[in-house]
Formats: sequence, structure tokens, C-alpha cells
Amino acid sequence: MMNIDLKELALEFSKNLKLDYDLKKKNWFNIGGKSKVFYKAKNLKELINFLKKLDNKEKIFILGAGSNTLISDSLFDGVVIKLSKNF
Repeated sequence: MMNIDLKELALEFSKNLKLDYDLKKKNWFNIGGKSKVFYKAKNLKELINFLKKLDNKEKIFILGAGSNTLISDSLFDGVVIKLSKNF
């Protein structure tokens, strides 16, 4: 997969996007490694805009509440999207 420009993405979505993000606190077991990109979508409009910018160039994992989710200790080389309570 061709990678996107993470710096540009981080500038545009700075409030909701974190790079090299530790996923331990995002699941009930408090285990796991990091994600290359972590994005918390506040609403559908923001999510659509973000996904258009990704343009299918990154692996994506949608994280729900984190219950019954085991996260590997290795780096997830892609984008983890967490949906806010608005979804």
C-alpha cells in the first residue's frame, strides 16, 4: 500500500489525530502496542472527510468500546479509528 503524508494529515486533523499512539488505554484489558495513526471521529461528516483523505492508502481498524478486544504488542501499521458517542 502507498502511504499517505502523515504530517499533512496530522495538521489538518490535529485535534482528533495522534501519531504513534499507545492503544493500551483504549481496551478493557489495558494491553497492546501502538498504532501508527489513531483518529477519534466526532461525527459522520468528519469521518467521511478523514476517509476521503486516506483514499484507501492505509489499513484501517475500527475500534468500538474496546470490550473483548485483544490488541497485539506490536505496532499496527495503519489507522485505528475510534468512533465517539455521537455514532
